[in-house]
Amino acid sequence: MTRDEFAAAVSVSEKRLYIAAFSVTANAEDARDAVADALLYAWEHRDELRDETKFDAWLLKITYSQAKMIRRRNRRYGSLDELSENFKSETDRSDLEFFDILNRAKIDEEQRRILTLRFLYGYTLADIAKMTDKKPDTVKTKYYRALQKMSAMKGLK
Repeated sequence: MTRDEFAAAVSVSEKRLYIAAFSVTANAEDARDAVADALLYAWEHRDELRDETKFDAWLLKITYSQAKMIRRRNRRYGSLDELSENFKSETDRSDLEFFDILNRAKIDEEQRRILTLRFLYGYTLADIAKMTDKKPDTVKTKYYRALQKMSAMKGLK
C-alpha cells in the first residue's frame, strides 16, 4: 500500500475512528491520541495486512486496542458535548449519538465493534464474521443481543 493509498483509505474513515476511540476513552484528547497512535502503528505494519479489503476493520481493531491502552492509563470522563466540539463544522450528529447510546447501554467491546462495522461502515453480518474471524452465528447472536440491550434502555422503547 503506497502512502497515497494509505492516506486516501484513512481519510474516508478518520472521523469514525475518532468516534470509536472516544467511545472507549470517553475523552476527546485521549481519543485523538488513540487514533494518532493507531495510524502510526498501521502505517508501520501495513505490510502485515493480508487483505486490503479488510483495511477498515483492521484499522478499527488497532484503534480500539490503542484506545483501551490509553483508557487504562487515564480514567477521565468525557461527554457527548465534548466530542461534538471536535466536529463543529459537521451538522450530522447521528454517529455521535450512536456511540452515546452504546455507552449508556453498556455495550461490551466485541458487540460495539460489530455494531460499528454494521451501522457506521455498512458491512453485512456475513462480512463482519469474515473480518473478525468469527462464526456467522456468533456474530448474529452478539449483534441481536446488543440490539436488545439498546432497545431495553429507558427512552428507546
